[in-house]
Amino acid sequence: MPAPPKTSVSLLRELAAEPQSARWAEIYVRYRPAMESFLAAHFPSVDKEDAIQETMLALFRKIPGYRIDDAPGRHFHNYLIGILKHKAMDALKKMQGEESKLRRIKIADECRHEDDEDEWKHSAMEVAIAELLADKNLNARHREIFRAVALRHERPADVASKFGISRANIDQIKRRMIEKLAAIANRLVNE
Repeated sequence: MPAPPKTSVSLLRELAAEPQSARWAEIYVRYRPAMESFLAAHFPSVDKEDAIQETMLALFRKIPGYRIDDAPGRHFHNYLIGILKHKAMDALKKMQGEESKLRRIKIADECRHEDDEDEWKHSAMEVAIAELLADKNLNARHREIFRAVALRHERPADVASKFGISRANIDQIKRRMIEKLAAIANRLVNE
């Protein structure tokens, strides 16, 4: 980093006494290379232009309270770089916050997309079940067995006992009905 520029006591006093002074340009021109160098070395990801502008605005507000002594050169440089460091750290925090926010938005969008997809699949399945159960060619007994086992989640052994058939027959009927349901669902999805 280059050696810090010297700042005259008279310049600092004038800026403190008259904030609207045209001599602010001198501070900007004199210290800009040192500020750019500091940012490049310590905060390379921070937007240099924004950080320097924020620093100059902060200095404009703080200069009336700045204690001017007889050796301001090095002291003022450190003071200015201290402000710059805080502004750069604020910019980093803001960048991290924005990245975090973007990450949260992306996750929320993915969840919303998954929810929409799940809702769509659920709706398609409801339509497929309704179409299956409305099929006039379907055996009424098989329809009731499917409702009991697949839709109401009754125990297959209880359904077998209720209909007077074996558990293996219940499983076979359920499997066939699920195959028909899958064919209807595939047709709906691909329409």
